[in-house]
Amino acid sequence: MRYLAMLALVFLAGCSSTRPGFILAPQVFVPQSNQLQQSRFAFTVSDERGIPYTLRIQNGGKVEQIATSNNLTGQLQQSLAQALQEQGANLDAGSDVQVTVKIAQLQALVNQRTLEHAVTNQVALTVQVLHPQGSFSKTYSGDSSFTAPFKMDIAAVERELRVLTEQVITQLLQDNSWHQALRG
Repeated sequence: MRYLAMLALVFLAGCSSTRPGFILAPQVFVPQSNQLQQSRFAFTVSDERGIPYTLRIQNGGKVEQIATSNNLTGQLQQSLAQALQEQGANLDAGSDVQVTVKIAQLQALVNQRTLEHAVTNQVALTVQVLHPQGSFSKTYSGDSSFTAPFKMDIAAVERELRVLTEQVITQLLQDNSWHQALRG
């Protein structure tokens, strides 16, 4: 009898689900160019979201908000800085020209239903250029959605949000309007 009780406890412990970490690590694939040649500026990424969650799961009346388990702002800072340098930019923290990429929205919204789940991804990044001659600001955004059967696959949600984030970053990097604002 004791053996059966112990087996039941082990079985129940194995069934309890701990949510795996939600990791978002977008990579930037921009061909090397000289678009930003001769540009010197300070560069930062800031998270401007009111509540910094990246994954929101709604299951009936229950809502769970989950932040990334990695440093999202630091990851974006590193990826974007590398891409900017590959375009010829000289990043200098002491420069009087400042470029800030603000995370306005970056989230996956999951609506878990009995036999399926629906995911809506939303990304909005704002580039702000502060120059002694003036300022410039522009927002780049995108959204995507998908529906799949059964319970949410966290890896699929991570992948789709990462791909959308990479698309928005590519839009931002390839837009010449803020490049021109850098030059004054």
